[in-house]
Amino acid sequence: MDASTATSPAAGKLPGLAFAREGGTVLASFDPTRGPAIADPAQGPDAIAAALAEAGFGACRPKEAAIPVLAQALAHGQSIAALPVADALDGEVLITLAEDRMTAWLAIRPPQGGAPADETAIRRALNERNVITGIDDAVIRLAAGLGENGTREALVVAVGRQPVPGEDGRFESLLPGMRSRVPQIDASGRVDYRNLGDIQTVQPGAPLLRRVHATAGVAGETVTGLAIPAKPGKEMMFAPNLAGVAVDPNDPDLLAATLVGQPVEVRGGVMVEPTHRVRAVNMATGNVVFEGSVAVEGDVQAGMTIKAGGDIEIGGTAEAVILEAGGNIIIKGGVLGALGRPESEGGSRRIRCEGTFTATFVQQAAIEAGEAIIIDDVALQCQLSAGQRILVGDKKRGLLAGGIARAGLLVQAKVLGSPSHAETRIEVGVPQAVLHERASIARSREEKARQLDQLVQLLALGQKQPERLPPGFVEKAGPTRLRLLEELAELTARDQFLQRQVELASDAQVVAASNVHEGVEVFLAGQSYRVKGERGHGGVFALDKGTLSWLFAVPGS
Repeated sequence: MDASTATSPAAGKLPGLAFAREGGTVLASFDPTRGPAIADPAQGPDAIAAALAEAGFGACRPKEAAIPVLAQALAHGQSIAALPVADALDGEVLITLAEDRMTAWLAIRPPQGGAPADETAIRRALNERNVITGIDDAVIRLAAGLGENGTREALVVAVGRQPVPGEDGRFESLLPGMRSRVPQIDASGRVDYRNLGDIQTVQPGAPLLRRVHATAGVAGETVTGLAIPAKPGKEMMFAPNLAGVAVDPNDPDLLAATLVGQPVEVRGGVMVEPTHRVRAVNMATGNVVFEGSVAVEGDVQAGMTIKAGGDIEIGGTAEAVILEAGGNIIIKGGVLGALGRPESEGGSRRIRCEGTFTATFVQQAAIEAGEAIIIDDVALQCQLSAGQRILVGDKKRGLLAGGIARAGLLVQAKVLGSPSHAETRIEVGVPQAVLHERASIARSREEKARQLDQLVQLLALGQKQPERLPPGFVEKAGPTRLRLLEELAELTARDQFLQRQVELASDAQVVAASNVHEGVEVFLAGQSYRVKGERGHGGVFALDKGTLSWLFAVPGS
């Protein structure tokens, strides 16, 4: 008998019955000459169980098939030499892995006559399942202390490390006070659509904007040691042909001014724009066409035109004029348009800007803005179109009545429509211009990709048969290839920007802070809602579970 063998006599109730343990098995032997047998085999299982317990093997797991055999031998006086009747089982360690291998759970079954699972057994089981990282030693010690009775529920014993995505590249302004083409946020956290920052003047050579490169991120790891790549951040590229600035020859990530003027942040960098200032625009001054910004102290006379590559600021009023700005348009007075008049009287006069349009009032005017239209008092019988928001009313009446108002994200006024039930059409969601531009970008990308592919094929042909290419072709092909790659990158970046606008469209709203009159019709996501009757309280037109609905709660009220 080896070191793993132990022998114990049976209880006195069953003389002649003895048990011996060899390794993890309990063996029974019965000598019928040493004592009387049991009278009935049916009494055997209980008697044998009691005998196992008295012999010190009560915790072992009985072999169900062997117990009746032993009972028959005891009842009929049959000799048994070494019958396996029970197993002495050590505590069992169970390791379960999540499907993504980011979590491992530990459970312990209590021993049955064997040794409890200890810390060594737990670490061996983890190693067998290849769990090598993120292991919690405290949980292992806790589980080992529960080995005698086992764990009630599985314990998290190892957790993987999620990857940390890289940070996108960004532009860092070196002029904290530089005016941006986006509204500012005041100290209370409110967006002030009227405050677009102070105007600064810079000298040639002044550093304006620094490009901060994207980071690669930090890779993650599963509990089995498998690396999870991190998503790198997206790089930022300076837009081409930025006016009034240039890349510093000693620092490719720095933009510096090349002329005296006003720095203005734009998509993809910063420009420096000189400003043209006049007292008024009328027959005496003639039309104004200027690449920079234009500031008019007084009024703009009917029939006049101002076209500016930057901002247009008018201190008075504008009547039936043409205004076109690459930036914002600010009119401290108002606009008296010419909608409804014959073409000869100025019916084709329109106002357009790429940024934000701001005025005190507008009437019978056609206005388009790339970002927002902000009217302090009233907008009557106008055609308004904004890429993102139309806001009517701050401290004044805030009346939007008649005509059409289109915006990508929000149309908001204190009062929508009029008591006279003027037909007022309001459209929110993705502007058609965005959809048309994306379609145009797709066509351009396809054409440039085709040109690039043809160029690559010709270069490959030239390497094998240079005589088939015209003289100087290879020297010209290199710059052409780089230009096509840059143009494709620019188109892709613009398409991604427009895609984000499309994704925001589902959150578009029409908000009335006070009243909504009959005659108002709202269009959103291919659905329409026509107001019937008067609404004497504020509310919101928005998608509710996919359906355009009138909701009573006004955000922020």
